[in-house]
Amino acid sequence: MLRISMVSVFTMASLASGAVLAQGQALPPVKVNLPPSPNFNVSSAPAQYPTGELSVFGLRKQKDKYMDKDVRVKAYLTEVYECPAELRKCNDALFEKKKAEKKKAMKKGGDALTAPIEIDRAGCRPCDQPHFFVADNPGTKRERALLVADYPVKDWDTGDPKPLTVKPGEQVIVTGTFAINSITGFAASNGLIIHKKLEDMQGKLLAEGNAVLPPEAQTIQLEGQAPQAVGWAAHQKGEQPKGDKSVPGGKKK
Repeated sequence: MLRISMVSVFTMASLASGAVLAQGQALPPVKVNLPPSPNFNVSSAPAQYPTGELSVFGLRKQKDKYMDKDVRVKAYLTEVYECPAELRKCNDALFEKKKAEKKKAMKKGGDALTAPIEIDRAGCRPCDQPHFFVADNPGTKRERALLVADYPVKDWDTGDPKPLTVKPGEQVIVTGTFAINSITGFAASNGLIIHKKLEDMQGKLLAEGNAVLPPEAQTIQLEGQAPQAVGWAAHQKGEQPKGDKSVPGGKKK
């Protein structure tokens, strides 16, 4: 009887020891603190400003409503495209070469005047059409910014070069047509703006019109407002010949 009791006590002590050992090996529950998933639809800007301009967020949020319509957007300029120096030099050389060939054709006269002038580009691709990017926040990366295509780089009256004076980080107001594609081949699934007007926050005109649209298409037509002529149509004086190549749709110098 005593032997049985001693065995029972030993067994119970072993079980208790095992339980204590098992409890000592048990791991505490793991608590993981992960940051919330980013919501790319959230913007610090309102969909529409009290002064009436849309934000980039508001424009894209109501994409179907504004598609193929003229819109007015307030945003920060994040980047201006500049043709690489080597590519610009290459294209300038080709332009001078074509200009020389054209002079030769004019001297020859006859069929030479109407014959197309073929210049070997020798791997020199054209610079991209002028464009820039805007966003609701100045630090936005290019892939999330809104592309503004084909702003003019020449003065409508003189045909002289007119570079864009605004710098990245400045807030501007862009007016133009919201679209998926531009006439020069830019495309964006979440939309781009075909440029018609660019102003600073004080209302100063920085650029107007479009570098490639025909004169009859260079009119701003905002909903609820009277049409506003820009580009060649806004600068013509009397009957001026159209088709001047130095200024798209502009008058001759």
